[in-house]
Amino acid sequence: MDKRQVAIRNNVRVQGEGQETLLFAHGFGCDQTIWNQVIEGLKSHYRIVTFDYVGCGDSDFGRYINKRYESLDGYAQDLIDVVESIDSDSITLIGHSVSGSIACLAYPSIKHKVKRMIMLNPSPRYIHDPPEYQSGFSKEDVDELMVLMEQNFFGWAQYLSPQVMENADRPSLAKTLEKYFTAGDAKLTRNFAKATFYSDVRDTLKKVDCPVDILQAHADIVVPLNVSEYMAQKLPNATMHVLDAKGHYPQMSYPTLIAQHIEKAQRGTTE
Repeated sequence: MDKRQVAIRNNVRVQGEGQETLLFAHGFGCDQTIWNQVIEGLKSHYRIVTFDYVGCGDSDFGRYINKRYESLDGYAQDLIDVVESIDSDSITLIGHSVSGSIACLAYPSIKHKVKRMIMLNPSPRYIHDPPEYQSGFSKEDVDELMVLMEQNFFGWAQYLSPQVMENADRPSLAKTLEKYFTAGDAKLTRNFAKATFYSDVRDTLKKVDCPVDILQAHADIVVPLNVSEYMAQKLPNATMHVLDAKGHYPQMSYPTLIAQHIEKAQRGTTE
C-alpha cells in the first residue's frame, strides 16, 4: 500500500517542526485527538505524526475487515503500514495502553525505523493469569464488560469513563472520555475491546530490544503498577517511571507532565 493510501485509510496527520519524529499511537476507545494537549507542548521542537486505527476516529471505515481486526494483529499491521509511510528511520513511537501491545507485535517489522518506544500505562495482558500474573481484571470482569457493551453501549460508556479516568474532582474529564467512547461505531468499538482485553502479548516482550521508557500513573485500575513492573522486567532495555498522576488516561488529565517526560526521554535524562 502506498503512502497516500495509508494516509487516507488511517487519517495520518503530520505537524510540527524539528529533526526528530514522534509517532503517537492511541489506545482503545479513542482516536488520535486524545494526544492534542500533549502535542501542543511538543510540536515547536518535534515533527509530530498521529493516526487513527481503522474503525476509530476519522479513519476510512470502508477499509474495515472483520477478520483482520478480530485480533491485535490487524491493528499491528496498521501500525506497520503507518511507520513505513513515514520518511524517517529514527522514529520514537509513543503508545498508550493497548498500543504498547500493538507496538510489541509490530516491532520485528518496524525495528529498522523505530529507535525508541515510550509506553504510557501499557499492559501485555489485561486479565489475571494466576498465580504468576496479576492484572487489572479477572476474566469474569471482562466477560461482564463485553455483555454490558452489547446490551447497553451508552450505559457502558457512562459507567466506565469515570472509573478509568479516576479524577473525580474533575468530572469534565470523564464526560470528555465518555464522548470518545461513544463517538465511533458501536460494533467496531466492541470488536476493538475484545481484541484488546482478551489479548496476551507477553511472549513478544523479549523481542523488543530498543530502549523503552514506561510511563505509569501511580494509580490505575486498568493497569496496576505491578503490570508495568512486569513489563519493565521482561523487556530487554526498559526503564519504568512512576508518574505523579492517577487514572488510565494521563495524557488527558496531566498533559503537561506527559509532554515533559517525553522530552526527557528524548534527551535521555528521564529519572
